[in-house]
Amino acid sequence: MKFIPSRDLRLKTASVLNDLKKDGEIIITSNGKPSSLMISIDESNLEQTLSFIKSMKAKTALRNIRLTLRNNKISSDDIDKEIKAVRKENP
Repeated sequence: MKFIPSRDLRLKTASVLNDLKKDGEIIITSNGKPSSLMISIDESNLEQTLSFIKSMKAKTALRNIRLTLRNNKISSDDIDKEIKAVRKENP
């Protein structure tokens, strides 16, 4: 997987998009650390891709809640608050 600095995305957008078509995905870095993932899509898979990403974000949030609960012994009320916050972000 290719990593590029955010500056290259700004200054060399056409080149980055060509690389994205070729490679399928690119990690954008900020100050040398991964900050974003770019994936190639087209009209035929746009809705399916967006649905998959939303599903994975929800699964990641649930996994993080479970890990936090396991590590910090969080109460059920705290879990409910976290679930409500995630639902507000992703209606």
